[in-house]
Amino acid sequence: MHNETFYTNKDINNIKIALLSDIHYYPGYNPKIINKIIKQITENKPNYITIVGDILDTSSTDNIEPLITFITHLATIAPVIVVKGNHDEKAGSLHNWIYKKNQKLIDELIKIPNLHYLDDNIYQDNNITFYGFNLSYNYYEKNDEDYNIFCDEVNKLKCNIPNNTYNITLFHSPVNIYRYLEEHPNHPLNKSDIILSGHMHNGCLPFIISHPINKIFKSSRGLISPTRALFPKYAQGHIYGKQEGYVYEGISKLSHSTKIFHKLDFLFQKNVEFIIIKNNK
Repeated sequence: MHNETFYTNKDINNIKIALLSDIHYYPGYNPKIINKIIKQITENKPNYITIVGDILDTSSTDNIEPLITFITHLATIAPVIVVKGNHDEKAGSLHNWIYKKNQKLIDELIKIPNLHYLDDNIYQDNNITFYGFNLSYNYYEKNDEDYNIFCDEVNKLKCNIPNNTYNITLFHSPVNIYRYLEEHPNHPLNKSDIILSGHMHNGCLPFIISHPINKIFKSSRGLISPTRALFPKYAQGHIYGKQEGYVYEGISKLSHSTKIFHKLDFLFQKNVEFIIIKNNK
């Protein structure tokens, strides 16, 4: 469990956000992990809970009742804001994926009281705005997060982010968004005060290694990305620069779809990240 603090001059009260991603739920998911998450969030009393994708390990999963029960419990603690990830729309296993939409997941999520599913839309509460968007299977799987495909799809977003609130953007993958914002300064996404992502699994680095790298050297590089790129930028931790953000390491580092490698996932910590936004005035 770790806290990361960001500062703003905007007129908001201090807030705490529980950040989750890459749950990679599958039938037989270890209930001890779910119980640990609930315990950490209950004890830390966040104002909001965000889930930034890869809720499912594979979108062919039909038995999602324990998952929905878990997320419903979270929504009794604080508002839950959700976006999808690439695993939420693909079925199969490592190197053998096909597109499959899991409408049951979305239908069940939007029934949960106090949960807000974002897909190019916003959720506002007081002077805080959450904006979330999702990109296609074509972008993630057929084109390995190609930058030009990212640009094409993001250019089609409505992206109705207001001007005067504190704006938190939720998007599963950090791979291209920071470059895009630098190259497109007039795009509405530049109204984001902070971007929260997952997807990168800490660049396959243990937190005990990645955290000092991020804090001491102000580097977010990892060892390898989900697209097998070596030493990727924006792989973990606090993203420094004109556009700030945070890339969460994920609950599952080695998903069930990696088969034999999944057995090593117990070696990695299963901790919630708490993002604290403080008024700097």
